[in-house]
Amino acid sequence: MMCQNCNKKEATCHYKETVNLTVKELYLCSECASALGYDELLKIPFNQLGFGLDSFLPTLLSVSPFEAPAPERLEEACPLCGATKDDIIHSGRVGCAKCYSVFDDMLAPYIRRIHGSSEHAGQIPVGAADEIRTRGRLSKLRTELEEAIHTQEFERAAELRDEIRRLEAES
Repeated sequence: MMCQNCNKKEATCHYKETVNLTVKELYLCSECASALGYDELLKIPFNQLGFGLDSFLPTLLSVSPFEAPAPERLEEACPLCGATKDDIIHSGRVGCAKCYSVFDDMLAPYIRRIHGSSEHAGQIPVGAADEIRTRGRLSKLRTELEEAIHTQEFERAAELRDEIRRLEAES
């Protein structure tokens, strides 16, 4: 991509700024970036750039992103992407979807704290909400019915059977 300022040289710097949902992106060559003052941004220490996702997880884990890694953190690695607990703590990002199950012991408490649950519930489409809830209720009732039959609670099984028939007739 060519420099958006001089249109003569190859762009080597990418500057992106988001203010009030307005995104400003510039692709500049090193000379134009220096002339426009964008090279001053590179002199700011990384840890003073402000709040970002890269600092969010380390803050939650109370670990500085600039600390030396603890040896015990380097032992376990994701078999798919090779990410370690240390990588996740320092970057604030998991390497792949498999990392969520590999590092569940570390991530689950923080996911629960942020989202209120670590189980994905998804969203129910507005038009299908009643049908989906009814199917879920029927599934639960059938499981309870099998359990009541297995434990020989026949009166409870009859009640569950009647409830299942009523819900099936309604839908």
